[in-house]
Amino acid sequence: MIWHDYSVAFSILGQEVHWYGLVYIGGFLLSLWLGWKIGKKLNLRMNSKEWENIVFALFFAGILGGRLGEFIFYAPHVFWTDPLEIFKVWKGGMSIHGGLIGAFGYGWWWTQKHRVDLLKLSDALMLPLAITLVFGRVANFLNGELYGLPVEGQNWGVIFPHVDGWLRHPTQLYEAGYGAILVGILVLLWQKNFFRFRGLPTVAFLAGYGVFRFIVEIFKVPDGMIGPLTTGQALCILMVIAAAWLAGKQNFWESHGRR
Repeated sequence: MIWHDYSVAFSILGQEVHWYGLVYIGGFLLSLWLGWKIGKKLNLRMNSKEWENIVFALFFAGILGGRLGEFIFYAPHVFWTDPLEIFKVWKGGMSIHGGLIGAFGYGWWWTQKHRVDLLKLSDALMLPLAITLVFGRVANFLNGELYGLPVEGQNWGVIFPHVDGWLRHPTQLYEAGYGAILVGILVLLWQKNFFRFRGLPTVAFLAGYGVFRFIVEIFKVPDGMIGPLTTGQALCILMVIAAAWLAGKQNFWESHGRR
């Protein structure tokens, strides 16, 4: 298969609208709608106006964290060689790990100020986030970015002509695939009423994403290395550790009879 540039969804008055931008808009709207429905079921104590405000703020905190994380984790030299590059968001470059740190950091501050349960807020947003990431990875594929290593000794794969003529792993689609699995896990937890365990959806997302992404990184062109691990793998290990710490702190199963 030969990749073709399908990054532009359509044009309006000569202005190109990209699929990646539509994913951001769709993810924001999905968080407003589906997150609110889940939040109400979790007895998240805020009104609809407060919900709209916090989702809007978390959205931008996530973008800011994702943009800064892209350079902190993968290209720190930019801070002293070309710091203006950080503000050129139209050129792409966003770290999911940085986005999560930014969103969780702002969420912690906001929930402390307004006396709202941070974990319930996080739980309400995990399913919309997981769905958005699936479409985000498909958009990465359409953009021809985050491609994988050459496929060795096989006659399948995707050729990205703007890179070279080698058949490569379409790791963007691998990531969309595990994202869909993660969505399925969260939907199953919702259907089985496991969202009643405060923090469990957040743990499931952090652990699931961390494990799946760690595996896919094996086939991906690394953006950086930390010892024998790619930078992405190292960050995913921290995600899994954070999930394990949170699971231990919440002690879900011992609290089964009390919830």
